[in-house]
Amino acid sequence: MTAKSFHLQIAELPVRNVKESMQWYTDLFGVDLCFPYNEGDDEAWLNLNGLGFGLIRSDEQPKMNFVSASGERKLFFTFQVDNIKELHEEMIQKGVEVEEMAYKQGGGYSFQFFDPSGNYLGVWGGWPKENE
Repeated sequence: MTAKSFHLQIAELPVRNVKESMQWYTDLFGVDLCFPYNEGDDEAWLNLNGLGFGLIRSDEQPKMNFVSASGERKLFFTFQVDNIKELHEEMIQKGVEVEEMAYKQGGGYSFQFFDPSGNYLGVWGGWPKENE
């Protein structure tokens, strides 16, 4: 039998310090928790528009990216935001390790960054508008 309703609902990200990571993500991206975090919990769950995004304490920090067959560094997670240019500038101002913003014809703006645990992630501004 095939799946009748199929979508990505849960993603988990290994982090060194759950409290620090939770505060970092909620402050920077303005997202809410799925349920309360208690001091010392080994995980915190963010609500990303209905997707449960778990920040899971791990002593192991696996490499959260890979190299494609053509030699390009790729990500496992890319977040979509409406205010990519403002967010990019804010992240730079806050000292986040952020790469240059890129524009891909037909694909829009994007950039990559490292979170406090060293995870390499991306931000995408959505499909380009006609004036871009």
